Amino acid sequence: MSAAEIAGLLTAAEISSGEIRRAAIHLPKPLRAALYDETSREHRTAVGEFFEALVYEILLSAGEASPAVSSVAAKLSDAHYVPYDKYAKDGLWYSKDGGIRFKVQARVAAEIDLLVKTADGVRVFGEVVVNPAKAANLASEVAAKRALLERLYGGPVQFLFVCANPAKELKFLQETDAAVVITDGHLHYQRLHPNEVLHKKSAPAKSTKRVDGSVW
Repeated sequence: MSAAEIAGLLTAAEISSGEIRRAAIHLPKPLRAALYDETSREHRTAVGEFFEALVYEILLSAGEASPAVSSVAAKLSDAHYVPYDKYAKDGLWYSKDGGIRFKVQARVAAEIDLLVKTADGVRVFGEVVVNPAKAANLASEVAAKRALLERLYGGPVQFLFVCANPAKELKFLQETDAAVVITDGHLHYQRLHPNEVLHKKSAPAKSTKRVDGSVW
């Protein structure tokens, strides 16, 4: 299993209303409202966070059906927040909003969108963006994150890039083990009426593959 095969799972997935709903509900209520209000100053942020959450939910569903996926690190409202401990050893630490962060010597060294482990032990980290053109300078960041994860976990680590618009010839793709386009994935919230998400409580998808990031 590799980043390319994870990309294949995302490409082949049929996105369900349940995945879209759970993705939107991961957002705090003010951002959910902004998601459906194109005049809001927070609309673009909400769209980006929705897309990141949607990719996570698709990955959980696809991973549940694939024996090749060993685990997917929980995030967002699925994550178990533990107050920051400056004396804890280097490694993963969830932010209060469920973001996946890695700290080194009590300082945040990296924030990562997705973490997947395959059945044959390959660790894959992912970056999720709506517009790949805005990620043109990502190469050095990817290299630094790869080096950090290899140091923390040992062994090779692969990188998966996920976007909602076609990625053209960008230099940072040289650092990418696989890339996948979920066409207009950032707009899938439009398939649901706002009332289906605005006041709903989070209900995590049933998954045998979702794990706390600390044991990823």
